[in-house]
Amino acid sequence: MTRALAAAASVALLNISLASANTDIAIDDVPEKVLDTAIRTAPGVTFDRVSIETENGVSIYEFEATDHAGRHIEIDVTENGDLEEIEMEHDFDDLPDVVAATLNDTVPGFEPDYVEFSVRQTAPIYVYEFDGSYEGRPVDIEIAEDGELLVFTHGLSS
Repeated sequence: MTRALAAAASVALLNISLASANTDIAIDDVPEKVLDTAIRTAPGVTFDRVSIETENGVSIYEFEATDHAGRHIEIDVTENGDLEEIEMEHDFDDLPDVVAATLNDTVPGFEPDYVEFSVRQTAPIYVYEFDGSYEGRPVDIEIAEDGELLVFTHGLSS
């Protein structure tokens, strides 16, 4: 059991070390193929912020903007110009019933701060991401469109 916990902790530390913090960059410093993908993905928006981070040795460019409806969007593009993920601000009151049911079963009384709808290039493709509080502590939750609970982190106080 102790070896399993040590191995899990080592993997967690390795994953943290394989991802670097986001660094803001000028849009002029973004490679053309990366910028082209972002523009094709969200035509007509003006990017307010661009940052770069490294995940597992791959540079990921994160573009932030406000869409035509006034919602916050983020577009993640790899250094090769491949679209990785699109995240769009979502109204908490417009959740699909199956997602709302999983959320209520998992964290009854959850208080949302922010909800995103995420379209990913990996399975599951459509995911709802929640930031907020539960029992007075911060939580991060991800629920697939079919209602499957993917992530639930409940911040612990010491």
